[in-house]
Amino acid sequence: MLIRPATAADADALSDLAHRAKAHWGYPAAWMRQWDAQLTIIPGYLELHDVWVAEHEGQIVGMAALEDRGDRWHLEHVWVEPAVHGRGFGRALVTHALEEARARHGGVVELLADPYASGFYERLGAQRAGAVAAPMPGERDRTLPKYEFLLD
Repeated sequence: MLIRPATAADADALSDLAHRAKAHWGYPAAWMRQWDAQLTIIPGYLELHDVWVAEHEGQIVGMAALEDRGDRWHLEHVWVEPAVHGRGFGRALVTHALEEARARHGGVVELLADPYASGFYERLGAQRAGAVAAPMPGERDRTLPKYEFLLD
């Protein structure tokens, strides 16, 4: 596995990956359409934030982004190719992002998790820090779990 910084040339492949990874959980097509803009990675985003990709056998199989928001970090766009779930790519990307944040100025790395990813983040040591309303058609009470990694 190779972890490297994403480039503007990766934007389309990363958008495709994000859409495949989200769709893997069986969300309704209407929800997927609503999330289209959030799942589309544009070159400007890659220039503004630290984004890494994981490559395996020359193919992009995962990504993770770290946004520096001054007093805390935000972990965003953690996506792994569904065919390689459970093989350590997601763990390696998140660990890489946390190490980068720790080396720069530490603090807190927070994230909103897809409900299907809660166990993944908990296994990596994230602490539950509440929930955020995320209503969708047919599920008005839907929430997303909020997590924090406390860096030394």
